[in-house]
Amino acid sequence: MGGEKLPIFIFLEVLFLTEKILHVVRPAQGGMLKHLETLFQGMGKEYHLYLAAPPSYDSYLLRAAAQKRYLLPLDESLHPLENWRIACSLAQFISQEKIDLVHTHGIRAGIVGQAAALMAGRGKVVATMHNMINYGMMPFSKVFQTMHGILMRRTVHTLITVSEAIKKEVIKYRLFPPEMVTVIYNGVDVNLFSKQSCLDRKISFNGPVIGTVARLEPAKGIKYLLDAAAIIDKEYPWVYFVIVGDGPQRNFLQQYAARLGIDKKVFFLGFRDDVPNILPLFDIAVIPSVQEGLSIFCLEALAAGCPVVASDVGGLTEIIIPCKNGLLVPPKDPRALADALVALLKNRILAAALGRQGRKMVEQKFTYEKMLERTMKIYAQLLQPE
Repeated sequence: MGGEKLPIFIFLEVLFLTEKILHVVRPAQGGMLKHLETLFQGMGKEYHLYLAAPPSYDSYLLRAAAQKRYLLPLDESLHPLENWRIACSLAQFISQEKIDLVHTHGIRAGIVGQAAALMAGRGKVVATMHNMINYGMMPFSKVFQTMHGILMRRTVHTLITVSEAIKKEVIKYRLFPPEMVTVIYNGVDVNLFSKQSCLDRKISFNGPVIGTVARLEPAKGIKYLLDAAAIIDKEYPWVYFVIVGDGPQRNFLQQYAARLGIDKKVFFLGFRDDVPNILPLFDIAVIPSVQEGLSIFCLEALAAGCPVVASDVGGLTEIIIPCKNGLLVPPKDPRALADALVALLKNRILAAALGRQGRKMVEQKFTYEKMLERTMKIYAQLLQPE
């Protein structure tokens, strides 16, 4: 018989799962949240999944898949005493729940989660680094870098980076033995992205739309996109710009657009969780990042067949092959960014060809199935009886 499984069979499946995996994550939106949702959706039938996350991590997909949630009062600060207190409390949770594997995401959650696993004295530890390393932005950067490396080498069994660019930084900073670092690219569900997606018809434009989805923070380079938009607007006033996302720079960026005189051409939509429905609005996707680990939005745009113009930085260079599936421009260069965007606006045949090739590349290399398969292979290796 077909159809859905009866509740008793679902209960029995869960009952006979044995390994308990705890994911530890800092406050985040966008790529890291989507990455975690993909892991939880794909692994819920294989493991008991636990989540240690801040109260702000309000995701239905995570709530539905998590066996139990530990509210982690972790913010963006690096206060040593507060982080130590949080780690001690998390260590008790790890011991009480008999967690078999702790998987940390990012540097801040990594410090707390890895220290907690060490104090609990149980479980294997996997760490994923999602972003480029920038110790220069942190207080006591040299001391912090040294302590972070010591903690990782003491506790982490496998380090995952989401791009070769991040792996190179790990090696550069001597954080972890290179032979124990594995690159697993982010992946997306290609079937969710199509030019036939259901559009939000409340939004309509009378000209081409250039769009981006990003957390509004300096590393994403949105200021340079606005500078490029001002350049484009002088010659092509019928072009519109859509910026999806929220973050600490939102007010500044909106005011900056007004100062540039383009506030009637730039639309800030705030945070949206329906990117597959937003993407069909875009004629061109743009990623003006100053630094980037591996942009999930870039993968989503390519999966939707949307041509991409991106900064020549970090993991973006591992996705975009110039003139094959997109265009790369120097970071922090509004003129170069504007020229590349105008080139695609003028040459729709090239833009369409880049979009088609982009989708093919995602299908071949950046699917969520590949990401899940490689991650679960690491779990299986570490959870084998010794």
